[in-house]
Amino acid sequence: MSATARSLHASGPLVDAAWLAERLGQTGLVVLDSTTNIQAGANGHERIVPDREAFAAAHIPGARFVDLQGELSAPDAPFAFTLPDTRDLQQGLRALGVRQHDTLVVYSTGNPWWATRVWWTLQAHGLSRVHVLDGGLRHWAAAGLPLESGPARPWPAGDIVVPHADAFARTIDAAALQARLGDADLRLVNALPPDKFAGRTPVHGGRAGHIPGSLNLPAASLIDPATGLLRPAPDREALLRAQGLLDAGKEVVAYCGGGVSATLVLFALALAGRHDARLYDASLAEWAKRADLPIATLP
Repeated sequence: MSATARSLHASGPLVDAAWLAERLGQTGLVVLDSTTNIQAGANGHERIVPDREAFAAAHIPGARFVDLQGELSAPDAPFAFTLPDTRDLQQGLRALGVRQHDTLVVYSTGNPWWATRVWWTLQAHGLSRVHVLDGGLRHWAAAGLPLESGPARPWPAGDIVVPHADAFARTIDAAALQARLGDADLRLVNALPPDKFAGRTPVHGGRAGHIPGSLNLPAASLIDPATGLLRPAPDREALLRAQGLLDAGKEVVAYCGGGVSATLVLFALALAGRHDARLYDASLAEWAKRADLPIATLP
């Protein structure tokens, strides 16, 4: 714990390892490890694995493990990682011991979009004291900062009250999106790798390809592969601007395979000052499996 308590206010949704290290252990700070894996089975079905083993092997001291699918997603939705309603989200956060005025910092041991999915879910519901750790556990460890091991443990129930924000206004469904296809004022961005966008590799067992009219901005392109950190702000904004995602008067909708990696694009947009972009939450997990919806591929 720091010898001197420091303000838990951060200027934006991204915090770095030094910021967190100076505040680690302070009352009112909750660190969440959101590490999740999707494993493909021999039958083509995918299995969601909250990676408790990785957490037990090494995590930031005092971190709490969050099961994104089991605790912070709609429990009865037909698709994984679906945005929960206010009641279910509040129940999940209270089970994690989150109290009303806590500041949350979320990280992952691997791809940062697991952390940005948690960030997006919470801020969609009106929670503003939520931040993502730049570089996640990889950069934290590379900086020589402390780690601990051991399994996740239960926490005393929290008392957080989730605001009655219209979270679902931050999403768009398949019918509404289909009606907008071809609209010149829509920027529809696919956050998957180029091979999946082109249709050379199928997604979630459905038809290969992308929603017609989409542009491709892979979520991974926003990350420096050498460090795991987000690319510097000028580089990120150049990527967003090149795709027209910062154009005034244009609506932005992001999607991916299952509504997770697209949240990194939404996070980068928020860092650039754009907070009105929406998510097609079911993404290709729905679209690619519905024969009544159009799909496009590239040569």
